[in-house]
Amino acid sequence: MEYYRIKYFKKKEYIPRCVLLLKELRRGLDSKIPERRLNETLIFGSWNIREFDCNSKKFGPRKEDDFVYIAEIISRFDVLAIQEINDDLAPLQKVMGMLGDEYEYILTDVAAWKSGGNNERLGFIYDKRTVKFNGVAGELVLPQNMLIRNNDGVIERQFARTPFKCSFQAGWFKFKVTTVHIYYGKDSEKSNHFKRRVEEIDKVAKLISENAEKEGTKKDPSTKWFNPYNYFIVGDFNIVNENNVTYDALAKYGFETIKNRKGSNKDRTKFYDQISYYKTSNLDFDWKDSNRSTGKDHNNTDRIFNFFNYIYTEDQFPLFKTDIVNYITRNKAAFKDDIEKLKIKIEGIEAELALDTISKTRRKTIERQLEKAKETQSYTKNLVALKTEELTDFYLNSPWNTFQVSDHLPLWAEINIDKSDEYLDNSF
Repeated sequence: MEYYRIKYFKKKEYIPRCVLLLKELRRGLDSKIPERRLNETLIFGSWNIREFDCNSKKFGPRKEDDFVYIAEIISRFDVLAIQEINDDLAPLQKVMGMLGDEYEYILTDVAAWKSGGNNERLGFIYDKRTVKFNGVAGELVLPQNMLIRNNDGVIERQFARTPFKCSFQAGWFKFKVTTVHIYYGKDSEKSNHFKRRVEEIDKVAKLISENAEKEGTKKDPSTKWFNPYNYFIVGDFNIVNENNVTYDALAKYGFETIKNRKGSNKDRTKFYDQISYYKTSNLDFDWKDSNRSTGKDHNNTDRIFNFFNYIYTEDQFPLFKTDIVNYITRNKAAFKDDIEKLKIKIEGIEAELALDTISKTRRKTIERQLEKAKETQSYTKNLVALKTEELTDFYLNSPWNTFQVSDHLPLWAEINIDKSDEYLDNSF
């Protein structure tokens, strides 16, 4: 980490806060994520870094010290799959500058906004000292007979955000990782939007499982030594939970997941993010499992790092109070404009609801739209009228701090990559 860059902050008042919080964050990382061991283990993970860093919701842009916290978390990984990297790469370059020259990234181009891709990129950040990019990368394109149903139920489309597959090697360990950010759509499992979500998971799992099966048949019968690529699908699947059809779409093609006890969102209730892997009798890997908090196997250990336990805590509110006041002051005019637009929108919805000619399905849809519009209007009005004594509640419970770091927590896994004894036992 290039910590010397902190002294060049444009806002010098951020420096003491950054140093204080960085030490807290480092303490948490030391206690929760295993230490990296060259040629012995691979610390591998996935992180959706919320809208990094487009400020489309007006909660940002991120502050100078936020880039340091993000970089510190990334520095604990040998390779990290990342999602929601936006069109402008300048924010990512700030993080890479903090990480230093040893780190490299590889990204997709942006996914089209209109197709549900939100101008986002997928990619990987890796430490060149421990991980080698093996030169093969590509976005998954569905063949004509596997196209996904559109929101109107017609089968005609590719992924909203094309999954990105790269091949890497760390020591003896060869692995091909596909990172995804699956289309979300709507919560109702009966909706075409939800079915589209399930289909995206289904199709990527089917494609990668076929690749993995072929890999498992490449063993040379003349030798006992076999060191194939291992296959992973990681990222933001928008999976509801382990008992949901979204999870089944992975499991039915032979993928297993690292089962965490709590979710990977801020309040630990959603299981959107997953590290999944494919195993056959000829394709296997060992979990090092040196997590300091338990001695249990990986399926019983929480492998999510909750950075909110160390930064943006309740006790740290005084350090961010000025930033919150500035944020509200800076955006008051925009908030008032939003309130007026929402008023017009609500009036339009209420006028449509008053008609006797609309169908039951349409009525349910616009009733949900009305409820959401009123909630947003109420929230925005409260922001404009926010009193000083209410700032603490805003700091703790509004989305503001998730736009400074993320609303997703990073997932990690530690993998044994030392196959020296196995090679010596089976090659001579």
